[in-house]
Amino acid sequence: MPVSYGVYKKQLKLLPLTLYPDGRASVSVRFGYVGEDEVFNAISEQAFQIDEAGVSAILDSQPIHGLSRRDDLSYSVYAYLVQNGLIEPGTVS
Repeated sequence: MPVSYGVYKKQLKLLPLTLYPDGRASVSVRFGYVGEDEVFNAISEQAFQIDEAGVSAILDSQPIHGLSRRDDLSYSVYAYLVQNGLIEPGTVS
């Protein structure tokens, strides 16, 4: 029996990107929603390994005017994950 408790938007949060000496990286992506209390509630978490070529593509991407360094890097990682079919695309806000 489905029960609804309001309307929520599925959100994605990227945890820190970990760079390794050999040029690879890893990132954990949490999927969840922000409740009425404005707190992010994680539903699932998935870890991704990024090879050296992927890390280069992320770090060499053009910066987006007006974004902080953190947001710009997060957007580049998100774009890489979407372009490589690792996560579904969504609306960035």
